[in-house]
Amino acid sequence: MATQATGNAKNILVGASPLFLSVKDSTQSGYVENMEPNASTGVAFVNGTSFTDTLNAVDISTALYRNVGYTNNGLQITYNPTYGSVTVDQLLDTAKLFKESMEVMIATEMAEGTLENTLAVFGQGGTNTHSTAITATNTLTTNADYSQASPTTAGLKTLGLAAGALGVAPVERQLIAVGQGPTGSNAKIVSAERVYYARRVLSVQQSQFSLARNNPTTFPVTFRLLPSGESAYAGQEYGKIIDRLLTVTA
Repeated sequence: MATQATGNAKNILVGASPLFLSVKDSTQSGYVENMEPNASTGVAFVNGTSFTDTLNAVDISTALYRNVGYTNNGLQITYNPTYGSVTVDQLLDTAKLFKESMEVMIATEMAEGTLENTLAVFGQGGTNTHSTAITATNTLTTNADYSQASPTTAGLKTLGLAAGALGVAPVERQLIAVGQGPTGSNAKIVSAERVYYARRVLSVQQSQFSLARNNPTTFPVTFRLLPSGESAYAGQEYGKIIDRLLTVTA
C-alpha cells in the first residue's frame, strides 16, 4: 500500500517578489490588452532563466513591462468572495450558500520615489514620452533634454496631478510578480519560481506618503483586479499563476 507524504518543507514559500507593471496603460494607443507571460503578445520564458532576469534584460524603451524597483512589506494578494445565504424554517440555519460578489486585490509599498511609480500609485495614465504638453491621457511627460545618463540643466520630467472628468475611463494596467515556487519532494528539482499575472489592475484605494525627517518615503498602493469577459480567458478571467521549474538535475 502506497504511503502519503504528510508534509514537505520545500513547498514552503519565503521571500518578496519583484513587481512589474505594464509600461503603457489602457488609455494609450498601442496598448496590448493581453500580455500574458509566454504568450505571443507577451514576454517569452527562457529555459533555465528566471522570468525576472528575462523581463529586466529587455530595453526599457521597447519593454512591455517596467520593474517598479524596491518594495516594502512584500506583496499581499487578497481573494475575497462574498456569499449570500438561504435560510429555511426547518433547519433554523442556512440551507444553501451562493456567491453574490467577488473581489481580488494586490497590495504593496513601493520604496522608490520615481515619477513613474507615483503615476501608477495615483492611478493616472501616461508613460515616459518626449513631449512638453500634458494631456488628459498622458500626465507624465519628459522633454528631450532630460536624461539621467547625460543630464542637462534644461532637462525636465513632469507629473501632472490630473483631476479627471466624468465619463473618462479609469486607467488599467497589467501586472506581473515573480516569487519562489514549491520544489516538492523530487530531488532532481533544484529551483523553481512562481509567476503571478493579473490582466486588469486599477489603483483604487487611498495612497498616503510622507516626507519625514527620520523615515523613508514609501508609496503604498492597492490594486483591484477586474475580470475579463472574453471567452478566450474562461476560467482565468483575473489572470493566472504559473509554476516554473528552473533547474533540474539529471
